[in-house]
Amino acid sequence: MKTKELIALLKDFDPEAEVCLCVNLPGQVAEVHERIWVGQNAGRPVLNAALDLRGSCVYVGCVLPQTANRVHQRRLDLGRYANEEEAAKVRDFFVVHHGLDEPLNFPDFDYDKWIPPRTTSGEYNEHIAEILKKKLLED
Repeated sequence: MKTKELIALLKDFDPEAEVCLCVNLPGQVAEVHERIWVGQNAGRPVLNAALDLRGSCVYVGCVLPQTANRVHQRRLDLGRYANEEEAAKVRDFFVVHHGLDEPLNFPDFDYDKWIPPRTTSGEYNEHIAEILKKKLLED
């Protein structure tokens, strides 16, 4: 959820209303009212609650929505490129070098020796640059 979406949802409530954070635990729901704090992680806002979970079995997981097996649909921005073929090869390059189990647009292409192009802004995408840096250090 984006910060602006959260703010828009909260505008529907009385500004003096008490905020309640609910945590789903196996077979129960724990509500936290006064021990909520806002922090940040990698520049992203994080809502958190102080709970004493000792003695409880807690399941933590991450669920990704069903997608059409495209990395960009997972909100991972690999940059903008001159044409769709370049963009598809960059996406495949990312998939190959991260060992993801996703179908490739160009399965016969040699992604081990290929150097992806810079984005239309003239810079390397941060995710692609990370892969290239690792490759350079290995060579």
